[in-house]
Amino acid sequence: MEHRYSGSLVLVYTTPSITDGYLARGRLEAEGIPVMVKGEGEGPYRMGPVLLYVPEEIEVQAAFILDEMRSGRLEVMEDEDLLEETNWSEAEDEIEEWLQDL
Repeated sequence: MEHRYSGSLVLVYTTPSITDGYLARGRLEAEGIPVMVKGEGEGPYRMGPVLLYVPEEIEVQAAFILDEMRSGRLEVMEDEDLLEETNWSEAEDEIEEWLQDL
């Protein structure tokens, strides 16, 4: 199912850690929430901060998921493959396509 959003993005998460930023991004995307990442450093010495933005229409859902992560209440679904690796190139392409559709 394809969603159309207004194009307005809101900041839902900020962290000085690239690792934390990508973990949060991965969890949101696993829940079907498109995420735009800003602020990460380029090159071999990547440094934060990392800022995560989501469409305004799903800000509440994203905040709820992030709150579950912080509190430790987030549960792994039975059918989730924790060993599956994320194809970051594919994820970036999907975000670019999503942004072009806005």
